[in-house]
Amino acid sequence: MITDLLRYSSFISKIDKKILQTIQPAMTRERWPRGYYLTTHNSLNQRFYILLSGRVKIAKNHLNNGRELTLFLLGPGDGFNVMALIDKGGKNFQLTTLDEVEVLSAPIDQWKEWMERYPVIRELIEEYAAFHIQQVSDLASELALDNTMTRLVHLLLRHYDIQHMSSACNLIKGLSQEELAQLIGTVRPVVGRMLSELKRAGLIEIAKNGELSVLDKQGLLEMAEKNLITGSERTL
Repeated sequence: MITDLLRYSSFISKIDKKILQTIQPAMTRERWPRGYYLTTHNSLNQRFYILLSGRVKIAKNHLNNGRELTLFLLGPGDGFNVMALIDKGGKNFQLTTLDEVEVLSAPIDQWKEWMERYPVIRELIEEYAAFHIQQVSDLASELALDNTMTRLVHLLLRHYDIQHMSSACNLIKGLSQEELAQLIGTVRPVVGRMLSELKRAGLIEIAKNGELSVLDKQGLLEMAEKNLITGSERTL
Protein backbone atom coordinates (compact mmCIF):
# COMPACT_ATOMS: atom_id res chain seq x y z
CA MET A 1 0.00 0.00 0.00
CA ILE A 2 1.19 3.53 -0.79
CA THR A 3 0.17 4.68 2.68
CA ASP A 4 2.52 2.10 4.19
CA LEU A 5 5.40 3.25 2.00
CA LEU A 6 4.75 6.86 2.97
CA ARG A 7 5.48 5.96 6.59
CA TYR A 8 9.18 6.11 5.67
CA SER A 9 8.81 9.88 5.34
CA SER A 10 9.49 11.82 8.52
CA PHE A 11 6.92 14.47 7.65
CA ILE A 12 4.28 12.55 5.67
CA SER A 13 4.11 9.86 8.37
CA LYS A 14 2.73 12.49 10.76
CA ILE A 15 -0.37 12.96 8.61
CA ASP A 16 -3.51 11.17 9.76
CA LYS A 17 -4.09 7.87 7.93
CA LYS A 18 -7.55 8.98 6.80
CA ILE A 19 -6.04 12.02 5.07
CA LEU A 20 -3.39 9.84 3.41
CA GLN A 21 -6.09 7.51 2.12
CA THR A 22 -7.87 10.55 0.67
CA ILE A 23 -4.87 12.01 -1.15
CA GLN A 24 -3.13 8.84 -2.34
CA PRO A 25 -5.38 8.23 -5.42
CA ALA A 26 -4.15 11.54 -6.89
CA MET A 27 -0.51 10.47 -6.65
CA THR A 28 1.56 8.95 -9.43
CA ARG A 29 4.15 6.26 -8.77
CA GLU A 30 7.25 6.07 -11.03
CA ARG A 31 10.56 4.24 -11.30
CA TRP A 32 13.62 6.06 -12.61
CA PRO A 33 16.91 4.39 -13.61
CA ARG A 34 20.30 5.21 -12.11
CA GLY A 35 21.71 8.34 -13.75
CA TYR A 36 18.26 9.79 -14.55
CA TYR A 37 18.52 13.57 -14.88
CA LEU A 38 15.89 16.27 -14.38
CA THR A 39 16.07 20.04 -14.13
CA THR A 40 13.65 22.78 -13.22
CA HIS A 41 13.55 23.57 -16.95
CA ASN A 42 12.13 20.17 -17.93
CA SER A 43 9.20 19.61 -15.57
CA LEU A 44 10.92 19.25 -12.19
CA ASN A 45 9.15 22.38 -10.93
CA GLN A 46 5.73 21.03 -11.90
CA ARG A 47 5.42 18.31 -9.24
CA PHE A 48 6.39 17.63 -5.62
CA TYR A 49 8.04 14.24 -5.22
CA ILE A 50 8.49 11.83 -2.32
CA LEU A 51 11.36 9.38 -2.61
CA LEU A 52 10.34 5.83 -1.72
CA SER A 53 13.60 4.02 -2.49
CA GLY A 54 17.11 4.82 -3.67
CA ARG A 55 19.04 8.09 -3.53
CA VAL A 56 19.05 11.34 -5.47
CA LYS A 57 21.28 14.37 -5.37
CA ILE A 58 20.07 17.94 -5.80
CA ALA A 59 22.71 20.28 -7.22
CA LYS A 60 23.37 23.70 -8.71
CA ASN A 61 26.04 24.86 -11.14
CA HIS A 62 28.18 27.89 -10.44
CA LEU A 63 27.17 30.73 -12.76
CA ASN A 64 30.76 31.64 -13.65
CA ASN A 65 32.81 28.44 -13.76
CA GLY A 66 30.01 25.87 -14.20
CA ARG A 67 31.30 23.74 -11.31
CA GLU A 68 28.59 21.62 -9.72
CA LEU A 69 27.83 21.89 -6.01
CA THR A 70 25.61 19.27 -4.38
CA LEU A 71 23.06 20.94 -2.10
CA PHE A 72 21.32 17.82 -0.79
CA LEU A 73 21.67 14.06 -0.75
CA LEU A 74 18.21 12.58 -0.31
CA GLY A 75 17.09 9.08 0.62
CA PRO A 76 13.86 7.14 1.20
CA GLY A 77 11.17 9.28 2.78
CA ASP A 78 12.64 12.61 1.67
CA GLY A 79 10.69 15.03 -0.48
CA PHE A 80 12.18 17.20 -3.18
CA ASN A 81 11.22 20.45 -4.84
CA VAL A 82 9.55 21.55 -1.62
CA MET A 83 10.42 25.21 -2.32
CA ALA A 84 8.03 25.19 -5.30
CA LEU A 85 5.20 24.71 -2.79
CA ILE A 86 5.98 27.85 -0.80
CA ASP A 87 7.84 30.04 -3.31
CA LYS A 88 6.20 30.75 -6.66
CA GLY A 89 8.24 29.22 -9.42
CA GLY A 90 10.58 27.37 -7.07
CA LYS A 91 14.34 27.50 -7.50
CA ASN A 92 16.67 26.49 -10.30
CA PHE A 93 18.50 23.23 -9.67
CA GLN A 94 19.07 19.81 -11.18
CA LEU A 95 18.41 16.30 -9.92
CA THR A 96 20.41 13.14 -10.64
CA THR A 97 19.52 9.67 -9.38
CA LEU A 98 22.40 7.79 -7.72
CA ASP A 99 20.53 4.48 -7.78
CA GLU A 100 17.42 3.13 -9.41
CA VAL A 101 14.72 4.99 -7.51
CA GLU A 102 11.00 4.86 -6.92
CA VAL A 103 9.08 8.09 -6.42
CA LEU A 104 5.57 9.20 -5.62
CA SER A 105 4.34 12.59 -6.80
CA ALA A 106 1.42 14.89 -7.42
CA PRO A 107 1.20 18.22 -9.27
CA ILE A 108 2.28 21.33 -7.35
CA ASP A 109 -1.23 22.80 -7.66
CA GLN A 110 -2.71 19.64 -6.14
CA TRP A 111 -0.32 19.82 -3.18
CA LYS A 112 -1.20 23.49 -2.68
CA GLU A 113 -4.88 22.56 -2.63
CA TRP A 114 -4.17 19.93 0.03
CA MET A 115 -2.21 22.51 2.04
CA GLU A 116 -5.26 24.77 2.04
CA ARG A 117 -7.67 21.96 2.90
CA TYR A 118 -5.56 20.25 5.56
CA PRO A 119 -3.68 22.58 7.96
CA VAL A 120 -1.50 19.69 9.16
CA ILE A 121 -0.08 19.27 5.64
CA ARG A 122 0.68 22.99 5.40
CA GLU A 123 2.44 22.98 8.78
CA LEU A 124 4.53 19.92 7.94
CA ILE A 125 5.49 21.22 4.49
CA GLU A 126 6.57 24.55 5.99
CA GLU A 127 8.61 22.76 8.67
CA TYR A 128 10.26 20.61 6.03
CA ALA A 129 11.07 23.63 3.87
CA ALA A 130 12.58 25.40 6.88
CA PHE A 131 14.74 22.34 7.55
CA HIS A 132 16.10 22.44 3.98
CA ILE A 133 16.73 26.17 4.17
CA GLN A 134 18.75 25.58 7.35
CA GLN A 135 20.77 22.87 5.59
CA VAL A 136 21.66 25.26 2.78
CA SER A 137 22.59 27.92 5.34
CA ASP A 138 24.84 25.44 7.17
CA LEU A 139 26.49 24.46 3.88
CA ALA A 140 27.14 28.10 3.03
CA SER A 141 28.72 28.64 6.47
CA GLU A 142 30.98 25.61 6.05
CA LEU A 143 32.10 26.72 2.58
CA ALA A 144 32.88 30.22 3.89
CA LEU A 145 34.51 29.36 7.23
CA ASP A 146 35.93 25.81 7.14
CA ASN A 147 38.91 24.57 5.17
CA THR A 148 38.52 21.66 2.77
CA MET A 149 39.85 18.95 5.09
CA THR A 150 37.45 20.02 7.84
CA ARG A 151 34.53 19.85 5.40
CA LEU A 152 35.54 16.36 4.27
CA VAL A 153 35.93 15.08 7.83
CA HIS A 154 32.56 16.53 8.81
CA LEU A 155 30.99 14.85 5.78
CA LEU A 156 32.38 11.46 6.81
CA LEU A 157 31.29 11.89 10.42
CA ARG A 158 27.78 12.98 9.44
CA HIS A 159 27.13 10.07 7.12
CA TYR A 160 28.91 7.11 8.66
CA ASP A 161 27.26 4.71 11.10
CA ILE A 162 29.69 4.89 14.01
CA GLN A 163 28.13 1.86 15.72
CA HIS A 164 29.01 -0.28 12.68
CA MET A 165 32.16 1.40 11.43
CA SER A 166 32.72 -1.02 8.56
CA SER A 167 29.57 0.12 6.75
CA ALA A 168 28.51 3.53 5.52
CA CYS A 169 25.05 4.93 5.76
CA ASN A 170 23.34 4.65 2.41
CA LEU A 171 23.58 8.32 1.46
CA ILE A 172 27.32 8.35 0.74
CA LYS A 173 27.91 4.63 0.27
CA GLY A 174 29.72 3.99 -3.00
CA LEU A 175 29.98 7.63 -4.07
CA SER A 176 32.91 8.48 -6.33
CA GLN A 177 35.60 10.97 -5.35
CA GLU A 178 34.09 13.38 -7.88
CA GLU A 179 30.71 13.14 -6.13
CA LEU A 180 32.32 13.59 -2.70
CA ALA A 181 34.09 16.68 -4.04
CA GLN A 182 30.77 18.14 -5.20
CA LEU A 183 29.43 17.72 -1.67
CA ILE A 184 32.15 19.85 -0.10
CA GLY A 185 32.74 22.41 -2.85
CA THR A 186 36.09 21.25 -4.20
CA VAL A 187 37.55 19.10 -7.00
CA ARG A 188 38.32 15.40 -7.27
CA PRO A 189 42.18 15.58 -7.07
CA VAL A 190 41.92 17.48 -3.78
CA VAL A 191 39.56 14.89 -2.31
CA GLY A 192 41.86 12.11 -3.49
CA ARG A 193 44.86 13.65 -1.70
CA MET A 194 42.91 14.20 1.51
CA LEU A 195 41.52 10.66 1.56
CA SER A 196 45.06 9.32 1.10
CA GLU A 197 46.18 11.46 4.05
CA LEU A 198 43.38 10.14 6.25
CA LYS A 199 44.21 6.60 5.20
CA ARG A 200 47.92 7.03 6.03
CA ALA A 201 46.88 8.36 9.44
CA GLY A 202 44.88 5.17 10.06
CA LEU A 203 41.58 7.05 10.35
CA ILE A 204 39.82 5.47 7.39
CA GLU A 205 40.15 2.43 5.19
CA ILE A 206 39.65 2.42 1.42
CA ALA A 207 38.79 -0.92 -0.17
CA LYS A 208 39.85 -1.89 -3.70
CA ASN A 209 36.37 -0.99 -4.97
CA GLY A 210 36.71 2.48 -3.44
CA GLU A 211 34.41 1.76 -0.50
CA LEU A 212 35.24 3.89 2.55
CA SER A 213 35.18 2.72 6.17
CA VAL A 214 35.72 4.85 9.27
CA LEU A 215 38.28 3.22 11.55
CA ASP A 216 38.82 5.91 14.18
CA LYS A 217 35.94 8.25 15.00
CA GLN A 218 37.86 10.03 17.75
CA GLY A 219 40.81 10.55 15.45
CA LEU A 220 38.54 12.13 12.83
CA LEU A 221 37.06 14.43 15.47
CA GLU A 222 40.56 15.49 16.52
CA MET A 223 41.51 16.03 12.87
CA ALA A 224 38.47 18.28 12.38
CA GLU A 225 39.29 20.25 15.53
CA LYS A 226 42.94 20.64 14.50
CA ASN A 227 41.97 21.94 11.08
CA LEU A 228 39.39 24.31 12.54
CA ILE A 229 42.06 25.83 14.80
CA THR A 230 44.59 26.05 11.96
CA GLY A 231 42.01 27.65 9.67
CA SER A 232 41.06 30.19 12.34
CA GLU A 233 44.72 31.14 12.84
CA ARG A 234 45.16 31.76 9.11
CA THR A 235 42.24 34.22 9.09
CA LEU A 236 43.57 36.33 11.98
